Amino acid sequence: MSQPTGSDVLSQAAAKYPDQTAIRDPDRDISCSFADLDEGARCVAVGLREIGFEPGDHLTAILTDSVEFLELMFACAHAGLVFNPISSRMAPERLAYVLDHAESAGLVFDTQCQGTVAEVAAEDRPSTLIGVRTDGSLADHAYSSLGQSSAPEALESGHEYHVEIDESDPALLLYTSGTTGQPKGVLHTHRNVVEATYASLPYNRFRPTDVNLALGPMYHVGPLLCNILPGLSMGATTVVQQEFDSAVTLEWIESEGITAMWGVPTHYRALVDDESISGRDISHLRMLQYSGAAMPEAVARRCREHVPGCEFVNAYGTTEIVFGTVLFPEFHDDKLGSIGRAVPKAEVRVVDPETADPAETLPANEVGELLVKTPSCMREYWRNPEATADAIVDGWYRTGDLGRRDEDGFLYFVDRKDDMIVSGGENIYPAEVEDVLHDHADVTAGAVVGVPDEEWGAVVTAFVVPDDESLTADNLESHFLNSDAIESYKRPRRYEFRDTLPMTQSDKIDRQALLESVADE
Repeated sequence: MSQPTGSDVLSQAAAKYPDQTAIRDPDRDISCSFADLDEGARCVAVGLREIGFEPGDHLTAILTDSVEFLELMFACAHAGLVFNPISSRMAPERLAYVLDHAESAGLVFDTQCQGTVAEVAAEDRPSTLIGVRTDGSLADHAYSSLGQSSAPEALESGHEYHVEIDESDPALLLYTSGTTGQPKGVLHTHRNVVEATYASLPYNRFRPTDVNLALGPMYHVGPLLCNILPGLSMGATTVVQQEFDSAVTLEWIESEGITAMWGVPTHYRALVDDESISGRDISHLRMLQYSGAAMPEAVARRCREHVPGCEFVNAYGTTEIVFGTVLFPEFHDDKLGSIGRAVPKAEVRVVDPETADPAETLPANEVGELLVKTPSCMREYWRNPEATADAIVDGWYRTGDLGRRDEDGFLYFVDRKDDMIVSGGENIYPAEVEDVLHDHADVTAGAVVGVPDEEWGAVVTAFVVPDDESLTADNLESHFLNSDAIESYKRPRRYEFRDTLPMTQSDKIDRQALLESVADE
């Protein structure tokens, strides 16, 4: 018996829930049933083969979140192509690099991204360009025309381009943020995709009646493989929001009957801070999933004030492993801040960061590097065997994340190993300083970095977005000195006030940009 592949996730759902709505885009006022989405993906697969794509080719997509994004992903799976979705905000120079490094045979882009594609030199673009709802001035083919002339007959007769796909074949090529250098290409197989999708089900707890909204862009592994695909596999409806807007999100929660959401804590803070929330009926929300950071207690409390019955689920993962741990609702409040325990079929160990020996785990509450072994772990870094060998040792993926395990077996993310600050010979983790910083009522957002210093090695520096313009460094200094949650020597010695914090394309704070902003001061 052959193992399921990426396309089977949708095909099997379409067989069980053909007439239910798979995707809804309120902005465009369009909906697509499971049967229509599956047939559309098959038609596009035929069209891609007709215009010259061969199994194994890499197809890059620079698209905003849309019905077409998901349809194209499944079309690539049917046709045996490797789907390479990238950030719709990617700069032209970075796009040119990815197209070259990924050895892309084609590029799919939409109206919002056409300007970026146009800025890439013609010789740096793939030979085949496909436009989604574009004016046709740059594209060789219109996405809407793919397979339209021949696919219906081919599907009806069963004479589709037949591609034998093995679970070990590549399916997804995802690029990391590359904040300190060029991004790495993370290659996932069909088995990785399927394992991640089905391993997510116990914590997502989707029902066929659910209406699901992922607040992160689809090119991210979190919303795509840990939320959207699991939801589709269970017959849930996915609502598409191109750009996060708290007021619009609240409107849609009410009007679309959203019952489940995925986001990062920043999203949920923005929702409870939005003044329009008091006028919205969002009582049908039952599940709030998040990852990327710990949920501040104040944000969780305020969410429950508006939706008393909602449950929280926290998951931990990376682009390379998809995800490895989950904190279930039953433990969420008692273990707030934890990333939970390993998911089914995965193992997580805390080891010495210097040796990373999986055979020598550290005792409870001792901080070390998190190693993860899971069937959803990437096959390799594309065209980078050295980085692959460094990252995967005896089947264990070195996350580069520091964490600890408590006496009950619950894991906690401490910080990125590379972000640790050594000041005056002491190890200081930015996350523990940021936790105290965010406890101040007048701090909207904050980030902590170590600014190089000749005397101390590094100075703990806090970048703060104040909620109240009267907030001063002295106020924050008093806040830290009066806190029982952190030792005084770990407190910031310098404060920088900002209107906003720079973000990476993965919607994480760009610490390198913060460091560079004060490098010459």
